[in-house]
Amino acid sequence: MEDRQYEDEISLKELIMALIKNWKLIVAFIVVAGVLALGYVMVIADEVYEASLEGSISVPESVRTRYGSYSFPTTDKMDFLNVVYSNKVIQETIDDLGLMEATVNGFKNAITLETEEKSTRFTFKVTGGSPEEAELRLLTLAENLEDELRIIHKEAALISFIRDYGVSYKNLEENLLQTQTQLEEIQEEFADIESVITLRKLVTSDPVYAAELAQNRGVRIEELSEEMMLEEVINPHYDALQGTLINLRKEIQNIVRAMEKNLRYTDELKAELSNVQAYVLSGDGSKMDKDMVAVMETTLHFSASTNVSDHPIAPKKALTLAIALVLGAMLGVFVAFFKEYWQNSN
Repeated sequence: MEDRQYEDEISLKELIMALIKNWKLIVAFIVVAGVLALGYVMVIADEVYEASLEGSISVPESVRTRYGSYSFPTTDKMDFLNVVYSNKVIQETIDDLGLMEATVNGFKNAITLETEEKSTRFTFKVTGGSPEEAELRLLTLAENLEDELRIIHKEAALISFIRDYGVSYKNLEENLLQTQTQLEEIQEEFADIESVITLRKLVTSDPVYAAELAQNRGVRIEELSEEMMLEEVINPHYDALQGTLINLRKEIQNIVRAMEKNLRYTDELKAELSNVQAYVLSGDGSKMDKDMVAVMETTLHFSASTNVSDHPIAPKKALTLAIALVLGAMLGVFVAFFKEYWQNSN
């Protein structure tokens, strides 16, 4: 046991002596690593600045519009915010900024999204070569995100409304046909019914008339007890059918007006959908009505100002230099040990 400890002690002493013997080599590696790190952070590495923009998003289950209620396909805010990473939004931002050498993946790596699970607040961060560049990139990206979300859900709402109005129009057509058929049947029945009917009744059933008649004849009312008279009265069935006919005609008018409104709204929706699709294909939104089916207007909001750092966030000079010095020391130690091993083995 003592021999084992003695051998370990000798081995550790040899290691320490190897480090002392080659301290100049180790220092040389540290110095070289430090010089290379300084050269990288001072000359080669580009400075990176960061701009941030806060916002809030609250997605309701549905939004009321002139054409009906639009139900969002999801209420998860991340399904909306993650659109900022879509190829379309990033490519449009690159094109708007005229970044000819930028790539979608490269620009995507410059974007950071920060948010909490149960909060409606979020923060977008974008990096650039200068504070002004970072801010311009961020504002352009935010604008394109708003535009993309507005167009996506506007197009979805237009398609949904057109589909709903199509179903509604078919139901109105069927209802109109049934009501017209019912009207024709009642009109046929109504044509065969007399408006008044003649009833036979005792004269004494009308005391006033009986007294007047008895006075005119110079007889007592009791003598008229067996005498009958005719009376014309309005046929109640005729009156009921007439009321039904009036109601059916009004119902038909209401259905026709609803169908006309349906067609008018459908034409408006189809025209706007055509304008939206033309904008998606060509970028020409001059014919679009921005206020029509604006389902995203109350959902996404950005703050009025951005926060731009005055100092670069990269390269981190102190950290880079520290890492380089540690790596240089490690490499120097390794080379020192390898040198001693090589010399002792020969």
